Amino acid sequence: MTKVKFGVSQGEYGVVTGDLVPDGTKKLPGLTTAKLEMTAELKQLTADDGPYVVLSGGISEAKLTVNTWDVGPDAQKDFYGVPTIKGVQVYSKNLKPNDIALMFRTKDEEGKGIYFALLKAKYTIPGVDTKTVDGAPDPNADEIEGTGAPRGDADTGNLVLVGRESDPEFSLAQFKKWVFPKTEEEAVISEDVPKA
Repeated sequence: MTKVKFGVSQGEYGVVTGDLVPDGTKKLPGLTTAKLEMTAELKQLTADDGPYVVLSGGISEAKLTVNTWDVGPDAQKDFYGVPTIKGVQVYSKNLKPNDIALMFRTKDEEGKGIYFALLKAKYTIPGVDTKTVDGAPDPNADEIEGTGAPRGDADTGNLVLVGRESDPEFSLAQFKKWVFPKTEEEAVISEDVPKA
């Protein structure tokens, strides 16, 4: 049976320190779009006058682009370390973005959730694209793009998790523990973990 995915909701993120998310998570409300791209490096070798073998270098890049109606002051502080002083957000020249774990939900045609998470990424700063009001307001969403890095070992670490409610083994609670682990034990992705 062919499945389709549609919708985006339940944006949630946490600041990654090392490989853990010790301070818990926060909601990222107002999601309008989410686009996850992964690039796998492949090289085709030829022999005997034709294709011989295809070698894979694994996933070389993972990017998550999200649009939300407003990346507010709390998220700006968490994502980029931007302080708010007397109601003014201050962007310094030496701004250093934090590593962020971010997940969102879409669903299939049966209404079952499909959860996606980029485990560790630094996100671009949203710009401003606004215009005069002529009739009904027509606002633009803020866009941020995260570039992922492996969480765990640099060579074998994990980049992306995808969980499906249609799988009887799936547990949203366990998925969230793996995306936002508070302890080293919660960070281990293993078959031995009992269903939550």
